[in-house]
Amino acid sequence: MQTVLLQNQKEFSLEPKQNTLYLVLLDKESSIGKIKVDLFFKKSNLNCQLLFIGILKNKSNWYLESNIKHLVPKTSCLTEVYLSQSDESKVDYLGQILIEQKASQTKSFLKEQSLIVGDAVYNRSQPVLEILNNRVKASHSATSSRLNEADLFYLMSRGFTKSEAEKILQEAFFNKILDSIKNKEAKKMIEDYLC
Repeated sequence: MQTVLLQNQKEFSLEPKQNTLYLVLLDKESSIGKIKVDLFFKKSNLNCQLLFIGILKNKSNWYLESNIKHLVPKTSCLTEVYLSQSDESKVDYLGQILIEQKASQTKSFLKEQSLIVGDAVYNRSQPVLEILNNRVKASHSATSSRLNEADLFYLMSRGFTKSEAEKILQEAFFNKILDSIKNKEAKKMIEDYLC
């Protein structure tokens, strides 16, 4: 599976020709941003992944959108959004999956996870699935969670400051996605981003 890093643009319109991992790393220095990815499956037997990763802080405000359109049979796409939010950051995410009537035996999944580190953060997730064929598998999920107070207490009782403990727990959150990435190139890009 090839890896394609999507950067330096606000909108992408893509038509995969081979199995591909599309990776979006949100700019940590931007206070405002918008990224829209349209992915059109026009070739059968393709398996793709779209992965958004972001560390949002300093009152940053992001709008994210993914539109996955399965137009032919036997395609697969996993869309995942992993965000860590602090310092009054805001995120609006619209995730859409369209499976056309002739796109049987399609698999398409949408998953968004947010780790809330600070106060006064805003996160709105809007999954939209339009499925016109009943011989498919499709689902969506969205979760937001705060840092576990017991974990923070444990780390702080071992000599870490609150800030250090929060950083360790954020790394553990992102390690979930890192452990699932088999592509070495993509894994390295994510590790560099998280440092």
